[in-house]
Amino acid sequence: MWVGLAVGVFGLAMSVVALARGGGYFLVVSRLTFVLPLAVVGTVTTLVAAGVGRKSLNAVMWLGVVAVAGWGWNFLAQWLRWGSAVWGILLPLARPTGLDFRDGLYDPARSFSTALSGWPPLTLLLGRPFTLVSFSTGYAIQVCILVALAIAAAVLSAKLAAKAVCVPDASGQGRKVDWTMIALVTGFWLMTSYGFMFEVERGNIDLYALVFSLASVWLMIRFPKSAWLPAAALAVAIGLKLYPAILLVVLVWRYRWRALVPAVVTILAVMAVGGPANLHHSLTALYSIQAAPVRLGWLNESAAALAHELRHDTSWAPSWILYPLLLVPLTLWGSTLLLLISRGCSDRRVVLAAAACVPVMVVIPTISNDYKLVLSVFPLAVLAAVVATMRREPRMAWIALFGALAFTMVFLAGSSHIIAPSLQTSKYAFQVVLQALLLAVVLLADRRPPQPAPASASMPGKSELARR
Repeated sequence: MWVGLAVGVFGLAMSVVALARGGGYFLVVSRLTFVLPLAVVGTVTTLVAAGVGRKSLNAVMWLGVVAVAGWGWNFLAQWLRWGSAVWGILLPLARPTGLDFRDGLYDPARSFSTALSGWPPLTLLLGRPFTLVSFSTGYAIQVCILVALAIAAAVLSAKLAAKAVCVPDASGQGRKVDWTMIALVTGFWLMTSYGFMFEVERGNIDLYALVFSLASVWLMIRFPKSAWLPAAALAVAIGLKLYPAILLVVLVWRYRWRALVPAVVTILAVMAVGGPANLHHSLTALYSIQAAPVRLGWLNESAAALAHELRHDTSWAPSWILYPLLLVPLTLWGSTLLLLISRGCSDRRVVLAAAACVPVMVVIPTISNDYKLVLSVFPLAVLAAVVATMRREPRMAWIALFGALAFTMVFLAGSSHIIAPSLQTSKYAFQVVLQALLLAVVLLADRRPPQPAPASASMPGKSELARR
């Protein structure tokens, strides 16, 4: 409690100092970026540590309070200051609105060619129905679909998160969490986040890939004997955005050798739907993007982008800074998966392994624009469920997990544009924090269920009864 109080008081004091120094609206906002969330998170963590709501439901509700406070700072406070002009402040607006929808889906589907878009061939089929209407009407339909997909992603994330809760304790009484409350909290976080606003403004399709990825994980749990349905859902996700391919590791772990034929067949099928020429265009574009020098930009969350910014803006960053930036998340991811695999496959561990793959999807590709932040709703939901239901001993470790999760929620929802250009805008570090938190909950909360004593050890046998 005292640690949380100290953090809250420090954040509040530094916020007062930032306001007192003045210097213009954007300078003050930049100074408040970290310290004001510290004040909120420290206060909430103090209340949780003091025992205000010891039930898991109340822990999730406190995370909801943090999400609302983050929305108030990240959007509402800016809107009250700028009105309708806030969209140009929070987002890097492009003309026409829905630029990615036009260049990635609409125009390529109309010509049935990925030569200009470079997106996977399956997007040609996805974009084909939109060509039946005008571009502006198609973009309006796309926005409605993205809203529906965001709701679906929150619900699927919450349902999967409920599978990742702690195992029963020694008394056999496992703690459960209401998935509907997690869906409400994470859904609110997603719908009010900068990543979702950016996704809608561009009309991109990361939410499509996320929903099919989550559906694949859910099918792994629902159908543990057959890999065809989860492999098909995952193949569709890969056919829309290539980065869900990392979930093939989870698929193979779940089904072993039985996953190989379904995975190969379904992936080849979705990659071949546009014909060999379009597949060649997509692969060529992917290679050129990954091999091209990273240009300076503040709206890219990849390790390569952060390394480029560090070399550009600091005098100390060496030329090889990219390698540790790649190695850290990969090491955390590999350690998490090795721990889970060593403890045996189960529904809970499949969900934890899938959640651990999400930050890697964001930081490893060379291009990871900020609208990819919508993917974070899944690991945030899993962490919320596990932290809310895990044993709170050692107390300090639990409070540290709760506070770190709350602060990460606030910062990942905030705009990277309002204080750009600045290294503060990069959310690479918070993706690594998500990875570290997932490893921490695996270490602290993923325990084998206690084994009941053998019947022979607890009940006397017939010969013993006869002797007595």
